[in-house]
Order: sequence, then structure tokens, then C-alpha cells
Amino acid sequence: MITKQPNKNFIAIILLAAVLSACSASRDFLSDNFAKVKSTHQRVAILPFDVQFENPANRKPDVRAQKFFSQQEREASLDTQKELFVYAAKQIEKGRYELAFQNFTQTNKILAESGIRLEDISQQDKGHLARLLGVDAVIWGQLGITITRQNRYSMMPSYMGNDGVSTNVSLFDAANGELLWKTNLSQRPNSRMDTPHHMSSQLIAQVAKHLPYKDK
Repeated sequence: MITKQPNKNFIAIILLAAVLSACSASRDFLSDNFAKVKSTHQRVAILPFDVQFENPANRKPDVRAQKFFSQQEREASLDTQKELFVYAAKQIEKGRYELAFQNFTQTNKILAESGIRLEDISQQDKGHLARLLGVDAVIWGQLGITITRQNRYSMMPSYMGNDGVSTNVSLFDAANGELLWKTNLSQRPNSRMDTPHHMSSQLIAQVAKHLPYKDK
């Protein structure tokens, strides 16, 4: 009896299709001016992200729930900033970027000493923040996490709503606050392992790999 061996190429295609179905990205925006200013960028800072949790099943949470989610958003804001710094540092170690990323603790210390709160960052001129931080550019992003009441702690792939994570990340020049680059990524749960934190971390890792400073 002859047993057919599974086609490895076919399996690889199936796995790739599964990944692509779970994660999507729009085309990046890149300023026409970026090639000119890229060579002047030697030090970049990553700002705390703006993180928003949304639970469609509970549009009007009580005061206690609002306080809980506000604290969770604050912690996620700093965690996402730290993760992007760590992932970007790994890319530098691999020789893919030839520039320095300011340590996130130093960035947050300067912001705090200047009286800039996390909730103020989204409204601040990013060029001003970059100059305040003493860097050539800043990276800032927004992270949206949509979870249902049923899937609050672990997103289930059987749910057909809008559960998932999305992020848009932007790069601003210090000189005039010009938007130089922007990317949008999103991911929906594909397995029991796809918790909000796991998917957020995956998206941030992708951002770190595709910053416009890549040399290799």
C-alpha cells in the first residue's frame, strides 16, 4: 500500500493564507520629503501610544468599569511604547537600522518634567515634542482593541463580530512636525492563543521591522 506524503508546498500556502487572513495592512504613506531628511535623523524617540479599549456589548460602562479600563489603557500605552522600543532595538542589533532610539524611560522622564501627561500627547504638536526630547524625529501611534463581553479575556475565533486589534503608527520630523511616514495594521483573532496582548505585540513587532529607516 502506497501512502501519499503531504505536499509541503501546499501546507506552506495554507499556513500563509491563514496568517494573511488574520492580519491585514494598508499601504504605507511616505512623504516625498523623507529621502531628503532621512540622512539628518540620528536619534528618534518613541512616544507613549494612545490606547483605546472598546467593548461593543457594554457601550455604557459604570463608573467602576470606566476607572478599570482607563487604568488598563494607561498601562497598555506605556507597554506598547516599551515593546516598540525593544523590537526596534533588536532591528538595530541585526544591522537593519543605522540610528539610535532614545530609551523610553528617558523620554517619559522628560515628558513628565515638562508637565505633559499621557492624555495630552495626542493633542501636542509632534515637532515640538521631538525638539523638547532633543531628538530628530518622534514615533507616535494609536492602538485600538475591540473585545466583546463573551471574549473579554480570550478572543474566540468562532465569534464573527469586530473583535481584534488595530494600530496606526506615524513618524514626525522635529524641524517642523511634518508627517513623514505612516502605517496601518490590524489583526483579528485566529486561535485561542490570540489574546489582545498577543495580537498587539505581533502588530508592534511588524511595525519595528518596517520602519522607513531600513538599510538591509
